[in-house]
Amino acid sequence: METTMRRITILGRNLTDEEIEQIKRLAEDAGMAGDEIEVVDAVGEPDPDCEDEIVVILASADTCTDPALEADLATTQRGGRRAVCVWPEDAAADAQPSDAMNKYAYSIIGPDAEKFRVVVTEEDQHCFEGPNGQPLPKPKTERNLCVDEKAKAS
Repeated sequence: METTMRRITILGRNLTDEEIEQIKRLAEDAGMAGDEIEVVDAVGEPDPDCEDEIVVILASADTCTDPALEADLATTQRGGRRAVCVWPEDAAADAQPSDAMNKYAYSIIGPDAEKFRVVVTEEDQHCFEGPNGQPLPKPKTERNLCVDEKAKAS
């Protein structure tokens, strides 16, 4: 059985130590190994040696209002990386994802280890939900728009 080299990259720029630990714990509870998890202040270029890099963004109020978030999410798309946004445990039930998250996120989920495992390990699985676990309308992402435009042109 072939093993995929995976990396969970946590965008930690606006997070407290407690919030970073929350995401690390979620990843570990979902079966990710501690050595697969790293914390960065900004999303850089993809690692050519990594087969499956997932950028995890905690959808906290500070992160959602960060003017640099859209650039980080757009950069995530390079190299086939996926952005998974996770609502914090204390998110308001009626909180909404930022426009940047709606535009670029591969999935937006609550702090649920099983959902995290599914969207991280199965590339064709998407989940868009609010902090209360209720489904969000699937947003039109940059990737979806490109596919839709090609389909219309055919």
